[in-house]
Amino acid sequence: MGTASTTLNVVSTAGAAALAVAGAPVWLTVAAGLGLLVAGGAILAGKGTLQLSSDGKTVSMQQPAPTSVNQSYPGASGSGSTYWDQAVTMGVGVYHTPSCASNDAFCSRFPAAPTSGQKNFDYVASLINVEAIASTVDQVSGFEQARLQASATPCPGFNCSQFNYGYVYYQWNADGTSATLWETYSFSYPVTDSSGNTTMQPQVTTQKLAGWTVSPSMFPVSASDLGTLYSKLNSSTTTAPLDANTLANLTNLTWQRASAQQGYQGLPYTPTQPITSLDVQPWIDANPSSAPTVGDLFSPAADPATNTVTISPTVSPGSSSSSDTGASTGTNPNVNVVNTPNVNVTNKVSVDLGTDPGIGSPGLESTPTIQMILQPLLNLLPDLKSWTVPAHSAQCPEPEVNLFGKSFKMTAHCDLAEQTRTVITSLSLAAFALAALFIVLTA
Repeated sequence: MGTASTTLNVVSTAGAAALAVAGAPVWLTVAAGLGLLVAGGAILAGKGTLQLSSDGKTVSMQQPAPTSVNQSYPGASGSGSTYWDQAVTMGVGVYHTPSCASNDAFCSRFPAAPTSGQKNFDYVASLINVEAIASTVDQVSGFEQARLQASATPCPGFNCSQFNYGYVYYQWNADGTSATLWETYSFSYPVTDSSGNTTMQPQVTTQKLAGWTVSPSMFPVSASDLGTLYSKLNSSTTTAPLDANTLANLTNLTWQRASAQQGYQGLPYTPTQPITSLDVQPWIDANPSSAPTVGDLFSPAADPATNTVTISPTVSPGSSSSSDTGASTGTNPNVNVVNTPNVNVTNKVSVDLGTDPGIGSPGLESTPTIQMILQPLLNLLPDLKSWTVPAHSAQCPEPEVNLFGKSFKMTAHCDLAEQTRTVITSLSLAAFALAALFIVLTA
């Protein structure tokens, strides 16, 4: 695994300059080389999310949301069916503003709005003296869906509309240095055609999210290289343990690449039995001081003097892993990992399959020929194959008519039939043959 990582570590980072610190590869560079972080994709990093732009030139991170005053929301008194009440069930804190009168039955049933603390996402409806505070962008998206749904006018009716969907998301500017909140939503409206038929036609709208005040700490941070991005991250982000699923994927991809190398003598990689987060998380919990952090992703994977990545200390079966010193933690992005890539197996595993029963190789049946395959079909209904249309002879009738003392003999139709005898015979034979075939097959 160390050799596989070394190969990726020494590869030039010119194609993905964003994934480097001062132009030098780090652990996140190796992870990208393994395919863990691809252009336009994202990975979990602690409780945050690292994302690489589609062109590979910008890397951004959505850090964990700071604690919001909404976390201590005391709840509202009474009940209601408005979208404000729906927002409360979504986890959004709804409060009354200082302008709310005590005799106002609607706004007064909500607690007073906090005057201090972090307001991650803040929405004030001054006309009804109500304020909504959301902790995450997902809560904002849920609130907007409920608000848009409430604004629809039921159909049928004048100027009616039908709400389809809506969601809120971060939108980066052209150079990827800042982001704003945008929303996309869809309503359907009745449209009547020239024939008088009315159908509901959807209309999609995308625009900047209005009405919300967003704390600057809620926006993702972005930079053109990892060194600049690292300087913008909070210490609580960089010191957080790396996500167990991300660490498992990183290990599996390295193991898979290593097992494909020529001369590999380690444990074979089995796609059906990969390392999972269920394997990694207990180790992280038991070894918090050794578990890699988000900050380690920004650390050099090798000694700059050698560019060699060495992974995994000496491991003996049955030995305790609590003394593992193979990982280095902390927020210093200048970490060197030095280990011994040896595995000492003291108890070899063998399987006793018993005495050789002496069973020979299985024999194969002879391959059938085309004639043998088609013969059953060719021999179907032998009586039908030998059936012919029975011989038949007939004479064209020539009726005579006595009129005005004279006898008239009609032969024109016979002459015409005689001229087309061949055609009539062929058609008749074909018709009778098909009729007979259907009778036989339906019997």
